Amino acid sequence: MIIVKIQKLTLANFQISSNCYILSKDSEAVVIDPGIEDQTLYNYLQQNNLNVTNIVLTHGHFDHWGGLKKLQSLYPNAKLYASTLDYLWYEVGPNNMYNYEPNFDFDLNKLNEITLLGYKFKVLKLPGHSAGSIGLYYNNYLFSGDVLFFQGIGRTDLLQGDYNTLINSINKIYQLPDDTIVYSGHGRPTTVKHEKQFNPFFRK
Repeated sequence: MIIVKIQKLTLANFQISSNCYILSKDSEAVVIDPGIEDQTLYNYLQQNNLNVTNIVLTHGHFDHWGGLKKLQSLYPNAKLYASTLDYLWYEVGPNNMYNYEPNFDFDLNKLNEITLLGYKFKVLKLPGHSAGSIGLYYNNYLFSGDVLFFQGIGRTDLLQGDYNTLINSINKIYQLPDDTIVYSGHGRPTTVKHEKQFNPFFRK
């Protein structure tokens, strides 16, 4: 059992929202996908006296890292993990709406596991929604980004998206234990078992 607190925050502006996850143990915190820039995230961290030591981006789509620049300004020592395979979304250009290019401390494309809060998380390569999409897995907890949702799957019509590749990635997730809790980039949590039985897009 993972002995950390998992807090889901839905970060939003007037157009779009996404899930941000804060993993914390004592006063140390990890932020997964600092989504849209939303004061909700910064207030939560400060009100709970949390020090962010690591930031993980599950993929490069803009709605999952809009709050990164401010988060890094508040916690300048936090290490950033992201996949360089999604570089077209991070570099300043037509796919980046922030005119800001993050510098990665660690390339998730080159790593099979990372240590967060003293626990070793597996880095699952899950392309299809984007080339660099990853999942973080530890002890029946999976942070899946936008690959798999409650009774839904990620879209594949964006740059470097591919339906067959996405299905192969979901197959990887379906190899995990049935009681794995899936924390997605949008919407409510689900389980591997539920999606294998009831996902209308891909059952197994």
